[in-house]
Amino acid sequence: MFDILTELQYGELTSLRGKAPMEAPYTVAEEHILRQLNALEPKAADDFQHEIQALALEQRNAAFHTGVRFGAQLMAQLLEDF
Repeated sequence: MFDILTELQYGELTSLRGKAPMEAPYTVAEEHILRQLNALEPKAADDFQHEIQALALEQRNAAFHTGVRFGAQLMAQLLEDF
């Protein structure tokens, strides 16, 4: 458990974060974005897709860390009652 918490703290544990955005299998939102990108010229679509991926990864990581902090706070509060 300590190893997992240490890896979470230093951002090294990526296997718990789920799939990378804009990679198969696609969500409904990702499919919609990909259809929109296919209407653009290839170079612009590729550049825009990389920007979307970077934004999605940033948001995913922030949400993951928020969940980890919430879980840790909940666990600490539950353990206080014992």
